[in-house]
Amino acid sequence: MEYIAPYLHQIDANRWYSNQGPLCEAFQERLGRFWGMAYDNIALVANATTGLTLALRAQALRPGSRCLMPSWTFVASAAAVAAADLVPHFVDVDPDTWIPDPDTIEDLARSPDVGAILIVVPFGSPIDLAVWDAVSQRTGCPVIIDAAAAFDTLRSDGPMRIGKSTVVVSLHATKVFGIGEGGAVISRDPVLAEHIRILARFGFSGSRSAQYPGINAKISEYTAAVGLAGLDVWAETRSHWDALTRLYLGLLPASVRLPPAFGRNWVASTLAIICPEKSQPVAETLARRGIGTVSWWGSGCHTQPAYAGYPREHLPTTQQYGYRGIGLPFYQDMTEEQVTRVCTTLLDVLPAESDVPRPLKSCNFS
Repeated sequence: MEYIAPYLHQIDANRWYSNQGPLCEAFQERLGRFWGMAYDNIALVANATTGLTLALRAQALRPGSRCLMPSWTFVASAAAVAAADLVPHFVDVDPDTWIPDPDTIEDLARSPDVGAILIVVPFGSPIDLAVWDAVSQRTGCPVIIDAAAAFDTLRSDGPMRIGKSTVVVSLHATKVFGIGEGGAVISRDPVLAEHIRILARFGFSGSRSAQYPGINAKISEYTAAVGLAGLDVWAETRSHWDALTRLYLGLLPASVRLPPAFGRNWVASTLAIICPEKSQPVAETLARRGIGTVSWWGSGCHTQPAYAGYPREHLPTTQQYGYRGIGLPFYQDMTEEQVTRVCTTLLDVLPAESDVPRPLKSCNFS
């Protein structure tokens, strides 16, 4: 509360509570600097799902066009596509990169009824955005990057560089930088970013006359206050996430598959692993020992009743990762003892290359 209180006092002093107030302006500017972008390249939105929908709608695509996207993602990705009046078309992911194969997407995108491509950054793991910019240029299909978990990965000195494609980041409470509910759309085209901001404020542009069929996707000054306070202490917050990451890396069984480049110059707020066998018995064993788990992406969007009828390609990796994926406990105030208990339990139930855990690196949880 001590970090947020000064901003709350500013809100009352300004008597400005929503509708792009001074705190919202400051938050937008500071996020831009964090990602190495200008103020005009950022559009703040109520949540990342809405941000994805607006980023797609801003492309003025033909309603009913197909949007190529992975099935192995959180269901919000598919919900955003459907809300943009597009048809999700599910494709498989590469088992090593956890994203669709660019060549496969490019071949599918040549169909005249494909209007857009949505690529998901898997759990914040960096991907080469230049590859997808090139696919977009060759096919004429806009690529939207669902970078919900990539707040830190996208930082100005981070491992993933923003290119021409529109990028959407989540600021949800479950993310590495959470403000409760919120999201940000990033575009190197300031005109496009402004168009998204217009769509997020009922389609108003310079007057109270709607120029486009927009929605209310603004954030309040209170939300911006939480964000500004979070940025004030981000260095400390990040150090805790990094220490937790390194501790897990030193103790996890070598037989589990981690998100690509996990722990290499980026942090996230989740730890999704792929077990060498079905994850349900693993989750049940952990539960019996008082350790909770979560299936972050389930078995893929195509298995959800709402999206089971949409077109899809053959999805063998999605099916396997759906069966074998599991989310381990991963939170800010997690202790070394708790992490050790999780990993020791995993070593009891999973095959390992060695009976000895990976060397424990020095970690500071103070």
